[in-house]
Amino acid sequence: MSVERNITLPPEQQEIKEAFRALVKAYGGQDAVAKRLGTRQQRISDCCSTTTDAFPRADEIATLEAETVGYPGHPHVTTVLARQRLRELVPTPNIAATGRDLLMLFARQSKGNSELAEAILEAHEDDHVDCAEAEQIEAAADQVIATALAIRAEARMIQREYRQ
Repeated sequence: MSVERNITLPPEQQEIKEAFRALVKAYGGQDAVAKRLGTRQQRISDCCSTTTDAFPRADEIATLEAETVGYPGHPHVTTVLARQRLRELVPTPNIAATGRDLLMLFARQSKGNSELAEAILEAHEDDHVDCAEAEQIEAAADQVIATALAIRAEARMIQREYRQ
């Protein structure tokens, strides 16, 4: 099958290709990905190229992202797809919900809210938020969101226990 190699993709599709290219790099390169997926290296190259209309399948992306957990940028393609649909991916906490940790989580949430407020106030001291300050705000916000998700998981666990 011949692939057209000089097309111009819309920016959204180019962004997906760039994310897949980063995923391929994180996995170990085109040859490693081709071997893992049982396909030709040229197909992987075409899926990475912003001048072809070849794209990886969803199951291929899922396989590679499952095997690159912990690498910078993970999950590469899923993050881009979510952002393009005005969504954010937020990692869920690794703790198991027991129904007994709500007070501890509430305390952690209060501390996180305080740290987020402090980061925002410090960033605005000079009436200009620079990149490093924005990164600190984002990290603090991510922690608040993760703790809120843990609180929700605890509440759901309690509900499940009472419904059984």
